[in-house]
Amino acid sequence: MSVPLGHQNDALNAAALAVSSAKGERVFQELTRYLATILDVQLALIGRMSGEPPDTIRTLGIYGGGAYRENFEYTLELTPCRGVLGGEFSVVPRDVAALFPRDEYLPRGAVSYAGYPLKDAAGRVAGIIAIISRQPIADAALVESVLKIFAVRAAAELERHAHEEALAASEANYRAIFEAAEDAIFIHDYDSGAILDVNPKACANLGYTREELRRLPVGEISGNEPPYTHEAALRLIAEVRAGRGPLSFEWPRRNKDGARHWDEVTLKKVEVAGKPHILAITRQITEHKRALEALRASEAQYRATFNASADSLVLRDADFRVVDVNPAYEAMSGRRREEALGRNDLTMSPPELTAHVKQLHARALAGERVVFEALARRKDGSRFNIETRGVPILHQGQPHVLYIGRDITARKTEEELLRASEEQYRAIFDASEDALILWNSELERVDVNPAYERIYGFAREEVLKGIYADNVPPEYVERRRETVRRTLAGERCHFELESVRKDGTPIQVEVRTIPIRHRGKPHVLAIARDVTGRKAAEAERAQLEAQLRQAQKMEAIGHLTGGIAHDFNNILQSVLGNLTLAAERTEALGDAKLARALERAQISAQRARELIQQMLTFSRGRRGEPRLLSLPEVVGEAAKLLRPTLPSTIEISAELAAEVPAVKADPVQVEQVLLNLAINARDAMAGSGSVTLAVREARHAGAVCTACRQKFSGSFVELSVTDTGPGIADEVLDRMFEPFFSTKDVGKGSGMGLSMVHGIVHDHGGHVLVDTTPGFGARFRVAFPAVEGASTAGALDAVAAKGKGRLAGSVLVVDDEDLVLELMGDLLTGWGLEVTLKSSAAEARHAFAAEPQRYDLVLTDHTMPRVTGLELARQIHRIRPGTPVILYTGYGDDIPERELRAAKVCTLARKPVAPAELFALLRTSLKQSHNTAK
Repeated sequence: MSVPLGHQNDALNAAALAVSSAKGERVFQELTRYLATILDVQLALIGRMSGEPPDTIRTLGIYGGGAYRENFEYTLELTPCRGVLGGEFSVVPRDVAALFPRDEYLPRGAVSYAGYPLKDAAGRVAGIIAIISRQPIADAALVESVLKIFAVRAAAELERHAHEEALAASEANYRAIFEAAEDAIFIHDYDSGAILDVNPKACANLGYTREELRRLPVGEISGNEPPYTHEAALRLIAEVRAGRGPLSFEWPRRNKDGARHWDEVTLKKVEVAGKPHILAITRQITEHKRALEALRASEAQYRATFNASADSLVLRDADFRVVDVNPAYEAMSGRRREEALGRNDLTMSPPELTAHVKQLHARALAGERVVFEALARRKDGSRFNIETRGVPILHQGQPHVLYIGRDITARKTEEELLRASEEQYRAIFDASEDALILWNSELERVDVNPAYERIYGFAREEVLKGIYADNVPPEYVERRRETVRRTLAGERCHFELESVRKDGTPIQVEVRTIPIRHRGKPHVLAIARDVTGRKAAEAERAQLEAQLRQAQKMEAIGHLTGGIAHDFNNILQSVLGNLTLAAERTEALGDAKLARALERAQISAQRARELIQQMLTFSRGRRGEPRLLSLPEVVGEAAKLLRPTLPSTIEISAELAAEVPAVKADPVQVEQVLLNLAINARDAMAGSGSVTLAVREARHAGAVCTACRQKFSGSFVELSVTDTGPGIADEVLDRMFEPFFSTKDVGKGSGMGLSMVHGIVHDHGGHVLVDTTPGFGARFRVAFPAVEGASTAGALDAVAAKGKGRLAGSVLVVDDEDLVLELMGDLLTGWGLEVTLKSSAAEARHAFAAEPQRYDLVLTDHTMPRVTGLELARQIHRIRPGTPVILYTGYGDDIPERELRAAKVCTLARKPVAPAELFALLRTSLKQSHNTAK
């Protein structure tokens, strides 16, 4: 790409003018269009950095090939754009496709690339502006200058967008905090004190709606009773306004239902939306005030309860000093209250526990309940077991700990008896649902429970005699012994492993080991739980998750297919229309050779149209569209395309009956059936032999379908594929229509070909018959139900013949694709219509509103920027009801019928619409328009 020296200044001037002209919400798109036009390049784009760290570009505007492109996101690593990360101009003057072969986003024919960084206020690279050309870049300095001019404006717009996003997020955060606050919030007018806004908590507390509170005078909230009057509330607001805030005070309120409560109120001056306001934050303290009153009233009860407790009570302050004891303490310790008050040591427990208990005291002051046991001593020297619990409390507003002591000497004796009771031990041991194994310090099993016998299949006697070790691998036994050694050393172990039952069945178990003392000696208790079922459930869940990911992937492929098909529809619309125009002129010239070439091109374009419809069908997860077909014609056309698919060593012949009934089927799916059967024949013959294609009429009475094994009868049209291969064995014949069943080597076939044939044929109400003899080939007969009396010559053929006639009227055509718009202008003008072309819905609405009686018909695309064709139809009918509107689109199946009726669209056509079909639609709609006008 080179610019003559005399035009360089012109290019820079044009760039400066362009960046100042780009405005509005589509500023990035406009900038790319100006940039691509000034430098005459294949593609121009502007994008923003994303990711952490930034490694991808999200495009904000793309222009190329005379049209705006859809934005997308791509990774920098594989593209020439990575050169801009250093913050400087980057250029690849030639061979960009060879230098970046893995960049899937480079357009076809790309030769050179140049990019310039977009920097934020801090000098960091925030985005990129770049161009791609089909020509080498000869004057890199000029390209850099132009990109730099555009980069200044693009960077400023990028910064503005960032600020707007940050501001929106800030306002959303403020509103979210305001709405979610657990305290009631009131915003008052700065001068009058009137309530301007409240949050949901305020409404919930008072029982009013937001609008009711905004109308309520501020004094009414307290009931306007002295001394809490309306005037008193305004005086407090005036104090805050005078700068003596924030103020905190208690204030009564009366709810909508008349109930009275108390709030703690904080008043302060704040800025809201740049203006001063008064903010009131209130918190309910009704229960707190009641609690204070109850606390004062219960002081006598506290003392009575404290003194009446049967347990020893000792109250200590934060410094561990005794501040109170009860009579039960005096009786238990043998000390009078005066002897204990003020002490900061233990009065009954052994002195050596002092440091430990003070640590517990600190934890209790932090809010934790603590407990310890000790062998205590009374004043007379007698010993007893005591359990002491420490409870954190507030006493006279200060943190204290209340210690509750209980004589547990009798309980200790009972526990020792319980531990010594073999009967109790056995009951607990045997009742466990988990397998329990008791190991001694000699690494020997000394006991197992019934659950162990059930899970592992070994009897208790077999385990204790060591028979278990003779039935499992040595490494399995050693691993368990090592676990027992670690547990005897004090370590608790927890793990999962695959174990084995006595009969050799593998099981998955979860094992825990803990060190214990049994009969006064160290032992290890192993607890094993069978988790085989849980593992199977986890595996099933993982499989389901994999299926979900596959479904999501197929959905994404469907969306991509739909987008591609939509773009191809616009292209095919232009191709089909221009072929029709060319055919009309060729007929006048009498050039038979050119006419045949155009006819072949028209057939190919129609096949492409049908293929695109199949892509749209796939993208929506729907079946194809059956219609009346001549099966010999479909097979004859498909046979021409089948020849390149088969090797030259295979001979293809066709026997197509001339007169057969029509069938109702989807032509592309019929071709798919034929292709799968031909490929199956090719593989059966190992690439050498002959294939015969045939179509004939057939009647069946009680025939049995080879695929579904159901009987069927009636009139059919049979498509057969016969090969000279080795035939099909009986065991293969029974299973060959199953999905994924294949006789081919791994990697040489998916096993889906014949299952797809089965699915397509049965979706069309047909059946499959297979005739085979081992050593003498095979014949697949696909029977489609015949449509008796139906002609395969469609209505469009008749319309096409009349399409050379003339139409009369004025038509407004709307489409954002310039090529399609120009085609429609030429096509409709050639049919005698007065045509007005508009490239946007806004322009079309303006033109129609200016002269509503001028137009007999509106023909509009559906998928357009800003305003869709459906919305335009609604606007047209609001201006002039009854105006016929034809909507044509590549996404017609996505528009619900009720929306079409609501918008009063008379006809929906899908791109690419054939000229003959369009002629018929226009003639019918114009006839309706003329009848309405009369």
